[in-house]
Amino acid sequence: MATNILDKVGSIGSVIAAAAVPCCFPFLSLFGSILGLSILARYERWILYVMQGLVVLAFVGSIIAYRGHKKIMPLIVSALSVAAILYGLNTDLDIRYIYSGMVGLLVVSLWNSIEARRCKTQC
Repeated sequence: MATNILDKVGSIGSVIAAAAVPCCFPFLSLFGSILGLSILARYERWILYVMQGLVVLAFVGSIIAYRGHKKIMPLIVSALSVAAILYGLNTDLDIRYIYSGMVGLLVVSLWNSIEARRCKTQC
């Protein structure tokens, strides 16, 4: 069974992309400045597109993980998280939706890893 890293890359990448845009995400701007990502603030519009792409990539990774372990709850949480992030980004940048969606994607990424290991030992 091949390891699925798409959900991990997508969820962590979206958090890093959000940290690169300090004007839109004030909570993550401290971490982005520490990592030197504030230099990318000029490309804010493009980074938000990249962030949306990474969120969709995380959802594709969750679908692939679902096909491996057949647990529906991580997929539902992932779908709700992706919907919250995309809604928050495309309406009025409501950070409550975006932050909760990011936390949801990170939790689902960890959950899928646990379920994949559990399935590997039981299957």
